[in-house]
Amino acid sequence: MAVISTPQGSRLSISYITGKDERGVDVVRSRTYNNIKSSALDQDVMDVAAILSGLQIYPVKSVTRINQVDLSQE
Repeated sequence: MAVISTPQGSRLSISYITGKDERGVDVVRSRTYNNIKSSALDQDVMDVAAILSGLQIYPVKSVTRINQVDLSQE
């Protein structure tokens, strides 16, 4: 049986380094943005992440796109 993958949407998560703890390890905080169109190009999502990051005072640690899909069988 073949598996059918149906896109349901995406989320964008941007992690920021907000400081250091008492041991000198980075403190990381994340912001997640929901309802990203699954048809949006990765480059467009990255461009939006760059714009949003420009509004922050903290440096970016990572940018992650989380795609959600429904799986079913024929």
